[in-house]
Amino acid sequence: MPADAFGEKSMRATRRMIYVGAFDNEGNCVNNAQVALRSGGTQGEAHSLEWDRSTGCYVSSGVAPGYYRLTAKAPGHDLSERGVEVEAGGLRTIIVFGPDGLPFLYRGSAKTPFQPQPELCAIALDDNAPDAKIEEVAREEGLNSEFAQNGQPPRHARVFRFSPGTSTAARAAIVQKLVGVGGVHPLGPLVHLDRNESISCLTDELVIRFRPEVTGAQIEDLAEHCGLTILRKLIVAENLFVFRMPGPASYALLQVANGVAASDLVLYAEPNLISIGIHDAGAGDTVAPKDFLFPMQWHLPLIRCPAAWQVIHERVSPDNATGNPDITIAVVDWGIDVGNPEFIGGLSNGQPKISAVFDFHNMAANNDARFHGHGTSCAGVATALPNNGGVCGVAGNCRLMAIRRPEGIMATETAYSDMYLWIAGFDPKSPTGGFPQLIAPGADVISNSFGYAAGLPISGLMQDTFDFLTERGRHRRGVLLFFSTGNNDPPMDFTLLRPWAAYARTLAVGASTLAPGGMEETRAKQSNFGSAAVLDLCAPSATALGAEDLPPNSYAIVTAADRSAEDPDPNLRPNAPSECAVRTITSEQAEPTSHVLKVVSGAGFADNAFLMIGTPGTRTAEFNQIDGTPRTTSLELKAPIKHRQPRGTAICTGPAYSVHSFSGTSCATAMAAGVGALLLSASPELSWDKVRDTLRETAAPIDIGNTDPIGIWRDAEGVAANTPGYTGPHYSRWYGFGRIDAEAAVRKAIAPGRAEEAVRGDSLAREEKAVCALPLEAKPR
Repeated sequence: MPADAFGEKSMRATRRMIYVGAFDNEGNCVNNAQVALRSGGTQGEAHSLEWDRSTGCYVSSGVAPGYYRLTAKAPGHDLSERGVEVEAGGLRTIIVFGPDGLPFLYRGSAKTPFQPQPELCAIALDDNAPDAKIEEVAREEGLNSEFAQNGQPPRHARVFRFSPGTSTAARAAIVQKLVGVGGVHPLGPLVHLDRNESISCLTDELVIRFRPEVTGAQIEDLAEHCGLTILRKLIVAENLFVFRMPGPASYALLQVANGVAASDLVLYAEPNLISIGIHDAGAGDTVAPKDFLFPMQWHLPLIRCPAAWQVIHERVSPDNATGNPDITIAVVDWGIDVGNPEFIGGLSNGQPKISAVFDFHNMAANNDARFHGHGTSCAGVATALPNNGGVCGVAGNCRLMAIRRPEGIMATETAYSDMYLWIAGFDPKSPTGGFPQLIAPGADVISNSFGYAAGLPISGLMQDTFDFLTERGRHRRGVLLFFSTGNNDPPMDFTLLRPWAAYARTLAVGASTLAPGGMEETRAKQSNFGSAAVLDLCAPSATALGAEDLPPNSYAIVTAADRSAEDPDPNLRPNAPSECAVRTITSEQAEPTSHVLKVVSGAGFADNAFLMIGTPGTRTAEFNQIDGTPRTTSLELKAPIKHRQPRGTAICTGPAYSVHSFSGTSCATAMAAGVGALLLSASPELSWDKVRDTLRETAAPIDIGNTDPIGIWRDAEGVAANTPGYTGPHYSRWYGFGRIDAEAAVRKAIAPGRAEEAVRGDSLAREEKAVCALPLEAKPR
């Protein structure tokens, strides 16, 4: 994890800080270690780091920039030691301890111990793999499932525990029986298992980055000596290759990988893992979208999004008020319902809303095989079209790239690296059959509401990939990469749980919400927090996972829904009318807890139709559903009425392609990505890090009176809010630099005299030509 400065609104303005997070191989924080930086070898100057409970890190200050040896020792654990670079902005990194003698793998240069699990077997599933048959084999062979969330296994993987006493030969036979079901693929040995979050398994491949001076002949000699076959060269960094070992994937691969990593020729050597996770549980002319449910989208005025649209309208272009149509947001998820009316239509320049669609799991130019509405809801939050019916996204006039990410047997890190490069408009030269042709332009913003390789540090390959995207993407201004911090109950430190969100060149987003009563903001119940990893921002989401939007006691996000009513997550199934196609009024007052609405006429109301009771945006407006068939003058409801509804209350129904129960950091991340797109709409010339700094500097401190040991606000010197000398809120491990403020960020992005420059930036050619073929400068690890 490279150094990360906090930006202009940062501690670097006062002192250079060192933060080192320490964890054991099970992800628990280690606070009794001896941690030090030493320069110039064993006899060089040493800087001891002290444990700081408030940040959850070992810290030091005043260390000069340069190369150091980071050493850490804790009772009962192996010594951890590696080279690091302290940059001008300081250093943030992590170390992972393991009990003495535990095997390990490398993630970049980070030595990562793990507990072998030979008694477990992992399999990957295709979309059409028959669940019932797999479970039947598991019962017959006495296998116990070890990987589930809320009692449900993930779509694309299973982990089973063999019965005690099962021989090696019998285990192999059982795996072959599972594979024989069809649509099932064996995975290599586990190197990480979080039964509620993610697994990571070995393949027969290694990713090795050699030092820039190493020649092709030397690389071939090393490969021959180790029995490796060169598969391909990767473009994200110089001298970066994928190799294959002979034979099936086994723990023996790590002996080769770790031996290679110790070579003076190598910057890093790491296994190309397959990781499978479970998703996150959503004055003058004015810019006022006319969408039916826009008044129910309380999160938009809370982040001052309409005011941001107005600023762009007045100072840049009315055509770009809700986003520049030359800016593209890629939503990487489990697929998007691109036929949803929220994504059908033209933008202000006449271009269609959808810029590209691809399924990197099935290698198909569509999202037809999706089985989950999570991605559709994320896309709706970020960029649903304005003025076309149901809801409005943060940057509705930007283009949308709909991406289904690799899962199951397809989910290697090289597959993810290739996918991200393609999204950004580069040719990764992938050998995978059906890989899509180069697109231009690529995406400017990528929203990622999922986790990968949970429990492990970020790999060297993904560090190089994100470095490449932020250095080469978007005409060398850098692609914006937003990642969710995840939802856990109770909340957890996301540093190891979400290693891609924890990286210094991505923006990590947590979730805030409205407290009961709706007057104050607070932390969403399950939103994870930071420590060694910087939490950049928070954005509004639901009160808790699965909450409904029932102000003033419960809040959730109203957005687009996948039109499939069979979504495995009931909170993501369509449950709100997107248009007022049929209307009536109540003929009698309805009391709270009642299941009946007396109406003037039930004509036109369909069986099991979703309802809007009251005028959208008013205090007592609420959603419900007809229970069965409507009657002539009454509507039986599936849920009790929440508010007193007087005689004459409007009742509306219509096509349901919206949801009023989206939640989690997934929702918050898509919202932040939309705001990032608005900043590029206002000032296309901004670099990725300038966008990051602008969002941080303009974020609104919320819940500033909290005194929680983790969530308490600290000033730029690290002084806590309840401590003498505190100078004001700067950073909170709960909220990052604060809740995102779209208007303040857009105003700062359009500094005096920059509006014309922003308009000129709109006309820049957006095609990346041969830039992807140029080598990156090698960076020390």
